[in-house]
Amino acid sequence: MSKKILSFFSDHPLLAFILRRVAAMIPILLVTIFFFFFFMSLAPGDFFSTYYQNPEIDPKIIDHYRKEFGLDQPFYIQFLHWLKKVLVDHDLGMSFSYRQPILDLIKPRMINTILLNSFSLLFTFLLAYPISFYFAYRPKKGIERGVNFITLILYSTPSFFLALLGLIIAAATGIFPLGGATSVEHDSLSWMGKVWDRIHHLLLPVLIGFLGGLAGSIRSMKVLLQEEFRKPYITAVRARGIDDVGVIKHAFRNALIPFITGMSDILAGLISGSLFVEIIFGYPGIGKLMYEATLRQDYYLVLTNMILGDVLVLVGILLSDILLAVADPRVRIK
Repeated sequence: MSKKILSFFSDHPLLAFILRRVAAMIPILLVTIFFFFFFMSLAPGDFFSTYYQNPEIDPKIIDHYRKEFGLDQPFYIQFLHWLKKVLVDHDLGMSFSYRQPILDLIKPRMINTILLNSFSLLFTFLLAYPISFYFAYRPKKGIERGVNFITLILYSTPSFFLALLGLIIAAATGIFPLGGATSVEHDSLSWMGKVWDRIHHLLLPVLIGFLGGLAGSIRSMKVLLQEEFRKPYITAVRARGIDDVGVIKHAFRNALIPFITGMSDILAGLISGSLFVEIIFGYPGIGKLMYEATLRQDYYLVLTNMILGDVLVLVGILLSDILLAVADPRVRIK
């Protein structure tokens, strides 16, 4: 049986690589979560500490809730109880402040955040790559200076300022909704009405996220492509009589490799990247939820945020390794 398994994995090296990486993620996550409980135990007080200052609340009631959530236990006991609940009951715990299961809180907000960031990234790359290629391959000083000036302003502008500016425009024009992911009457709309309602609420937050990422993508991608077009292999490709499309294809593959290696940072940024946009526009995403959880010392919600961030980083590293092997034939997964 073991020989058959070894033979199967030797015939499918990519699958074996993925399984090894997934297996390596488990101890990393466990160690990270353990230290989270340790460092949270060093913080003064907890979610229920402020209630002791309210004379109208019986301290025994507060003690009861602290015991219910296990906050009266040492950090390593809390860690073991949480681990048992996850493995046996498949439960990430209960939110202190919302009094709801964390999974029920996260699912709809995670979808909202994924939609917001996915569309922002999609439009960023659809516009950034053609612009970068154009000015790297056919530079025109006058237009390029104008583009550099605009991208420098956008790159230097804080994301919260762009979000506030968008909010002012929305309030002044009335074209865009001022908050939420859907309208109040969303459930009573037709299927197409629901789709448009979603899009209408996404337009301005996506535009703000798109503008924030576009400037950095154009500047970094243009520099990478300019370096590629100066390399000797591009001169050799042109000497063989290959047309402009063929030259661009060669440069694109090599310039794509740095982007692929940064895939883990992009995925990890899904949670924190749209934080200011979600807060200012009142958009019910995961970043806004976790920000509120941190302020309220809602431990298990903060823990879930950390787990999501770790998982996205590890998945991003895995995807970048796989895509790197696909994009560059010199790379082999062993």
